Formats: sequence, C-alpha cells, structure tokens
Amino acid sequence: MTKGRTRTMSVDLHIHTTASDGRWTPAAIGREAAKRGLAAIAVTDHDTVGGLRTALAHMPDSVTMIPGIELSSDYRGSEVHILGYWIDYEHRPLLELLARLRAERAVRTAAMVERLIALGFPITVAAVEAEAGDAACGRVHIAAALQKAGYCQTKKEAFARWLGLGRPAYVPRAKIEPAEAVQALSEAGGLACLAHPALMNNDSLIPYLVDAGLTGIEVIHSAHSAEDQRRYWQLAQEYQLAPVGGSDCHGPGGKDQIFLGQVFIPDTWLARLESARTKAPVNLG
Repeated sequence: MTKGRTRTMSVDLHIHTTASDGRWTPAAIGREAAKRGLAAIAVTDHDTVGGLRTALAHMPDSVTMIPGIELSSDYRGSEVHILGYWIDYEHRPLLELLARLRAERAVRTAAMVERLIALGFPITVAAVEAEAGDAACGRVHIAAALQKAGYCQTKKEAFARWLGLGRPAYVPRAKIEPAEAVQALSEAGGLACLAHPALMNNDSLIPYLVDAGLTGIEVIHSAHSAEDQRRYWQLAQEYQLAPVGGSDCHGPGGKDQIFLGQVFIPDTWLARLESARTKAPVNLG
C-alpha cells in the first residue's frame, strides 16, 4: 500500500488534492512533490480516500507515498482533525463512515446556499458542485462559486463575510467524535495522529485522545510558530507520541499560500512513525 523507496530529509505528511479541497489532482501530486525535492509524502484529503488509488498509480519512483486521510471530528465544541496514515482505503466500515460524512456535507452545502440566496446572493447548488468536481462539496467550493459569480474578489473574502464561523451563511457541520475517528482509522489498519493542535487551541483534549489510541501529534505545520513547535515536541515526549508534520498544502490558488517543499519534517520522524506499526524502537537523535 506504500509506493516508492527513496528517503531524504524532506518528508511532508499533510497534503490535499482535488479529491477534497486541494488544487493539484491526485495524478499530479507526486510529480509536483518530486519537483520540490520531497522523498516521502502522505496524501490526506478531508474525509475521503477517493484520490489515493490514482495518486499511488502515478507516484514517481523517487517519492514514497503513504495512503492517508484527514477526518473531521468535534468534541464539546472543539473542532478536532485526526490524520490517518497507512490506512486500508478499501476497508468497508471506513468507506461506510465516509459515505455518511459525504451525505452530511451535501445537506450542509444546500443549507448554506439557501442562506446565501436569502442574503441576496443567488448561487445554486449546481454551481457549487461544478466547483467541487468529484470531491465532496465544502465551504471552499461555495466560496469559489461566489467568487466566480462576482460577489467577492477572493475566497478569503467569502469566508470573512459569509462562510466563516459566526458569519451569516455559516451552518455547522455534523461531525463524529475524535475517539470514533481514532477507532475508525485503527480498525482500517492506520495510525491516528492529531492534526495542527495549535489551531485546535485546546491542549486539554490531548490526554483524552491518547486514551482513545492516538499514535502521533503534528509538531510541524504551516500554521505552527516556533513556540508551537517546541510545545508540541515536548507534549509528544510527555505522552510518548510520534512527532509528525507537514505543510497542509492545498496547492496554487488554494485556501492558503503554503506549497510543497516549504514545510517538511526529517525522515527520522517518519521512521519513528513507521516503527509504531511494529513497535520497534527508533532513536530520534
């Protein structure tokens, strides 16, 4: 399930494609990673494994690809994203969970479109679906439809004015609990790691997640400051979690300006994560 063999110091374990809300296709992501000197990547689209087979099939020999996912969850009002690595993307219970989440995304999209129409911005669900393509519809696709219709200059403006938390067209998304996400990933043969904990802004949840079976925690992330990195490195040691990290890249014209090759982790961290699959000890140096 993992393709490739070369390793260097450049590893990015948090990348999105057009299978969710990224801008590079699954077929192109490996080529783009190779261009930027990455030796290993994880494709971790939001709540979908739809791009993994294609990404693996087109991965250059110089790039190791780990099949992954980023599951959205919620715990008492805190949004918690759980990354899964080396998942069996044909695992039926996982696929059933993802189908349920996709259906709930469609209901949410329709509700947000209705709110936008009431606010005087008559976009359609069809227009949003056209932006999403094969991906499950999300707020970034609604923002793209608003931008294309001329109601805003950028997607960021759409979020700030209408789609962000607390804004007039915002509708909460139905989510699973983090423990359910960790369990689903574990049952699918994967390793569950906490994504961008600084954005979660609720470190008190980490012991709960550890008890639920968490394997690792994202120390390096495009939104993490140097202070954040030091803090989560220390917490990784305290809770005996594997440190992981990546760019959270969405590609050119995506919702951020962080691209491949700019934020990465050393291959010793990947070795530590791999050792969690066999429980073999690894010296991080």
